[in-house]
This record gives sequence, C-alpha cells and structure tokens, in this order.
Amino acid sequence: MAKKRRKTSKKVSLTDIHKELQSIKRLQKKITGFEEQQVKREKKIISQETEELAALEDVEKQLKKAVGEHPLRKVTYKDIAKGAIGAFVGTTAHYSFIYGVKVAHQIDMARAILLFPISFAIGAIFLYITGFRRIKNVKLLWFLPIRLLILFLTSLIVSFLVLYLLQPDFLATPMEMFKTLATVQLSAIIGACTADLIGRE
Repeated sequence: MAKKRRKTSKKVSLTDIHKELQSIKRLQKKITGFEEQQVKREKKIISQETEELAALEDVEKQLKKAVGEHPLRKVTYKDIAKGAIGAFVGTTAHYSFIYGVKVAHQIDMARAILLFPISFAIGAIFLYITGFRRIKNVKLLWFLPIRLLILFLTSLIVSFLVLYLLQPDFLATPMEMFKTLATVQLSAIIGACTADLIGRE
C-alpha cells in the first residue's frame, strides 16, 4: 500500500518550475525598477539641496561683504585721528588746560597718580554707556578695554603736546609736569571718547 501511495503522489513538472522562475524574475525586475526610481529621486533631491546650500552660502557671503565688520571691533587711523581731535577740543575748550595747571599746583603727587586710573575708569564708563551698552554680542564687549587703551594713550599724547605748546612752564619740573598732565587728562579722555563715537552705530 505504501508503494502505491508513493506512485500516486503529485509530481512537480519542469513547466511549473519554469513558470515559478519567470514570476520570480518578473518580481525582481519590478523591485529593481522601483529601487532605480528611488535612487534617481534621491539624487535629484540631493542635487536640489546642494544648489540651495550653494545659493545660501552666496547670500551669506554677500551679506558679510555688505555689513562688514562691526565698527567698534576695529581701530583705524581715522579713529585715532578722531580721538586726537576730540582730546584736543577737550583740553583747549574754554581753556580747560589753564584750569588744569591751577589745580595741579594745589594737589599732591598721590592725588595726581590717582587721577590717571580715574580718567581711565570714566572713559570706560563713557564708552560703555554711549556705545557698547547697546551691543548684545559679548565678543565685542571684550574689545572695550583695547579700544579704551588706544584712546587713553592718544589723549595722553595730545594733552602732552597741548601743554608743551601752550604752557611755557610745563617742562620746568618733572613733578609739576606729571601733575599737570594728570589734571588735564580727564577732559582729554572725555573729548576723545565723544569724538570716537560720533557717527557710529
């Protein structure tokens, strides 16, 4: 009985196998075609994104050229000249250097020395309130001491020149020269900071 059952079992013909293979091939072709379409779409999307990124980079470069560096971040010869003119006006307006000479004769050396850091501090407060306070970028605030130091030295040189030219006894004694320079420096640094911030945003 077992032999008969084996003989009567269904046999798979070569035609059936060929049909299955053909259907598998057709399915593979469909899958391959779909994958190729997906790859083409992805390449198209990537090329579009690349073009958009290039366009954005061009716009960014144009904006950087148009805006330029922040005016308070760099010091040019024009800024030094403006500071020098402001210091000159500060020391000569209403003959303030003459009043500085009178005050210099009445103060001692310790107070004269103290006037220099006071002038520096007043210049820093003046610059911050009038120009740097509106800046939100912290990196620009770190440039305040550098800019102030340049203005301080410029006003100091201008004060020296003004006193040398307009005050005959300025170089008589080193002590009196130092005290006179200290008393005039305050008005000079205020004038330099004022002139430096004219026309800036």
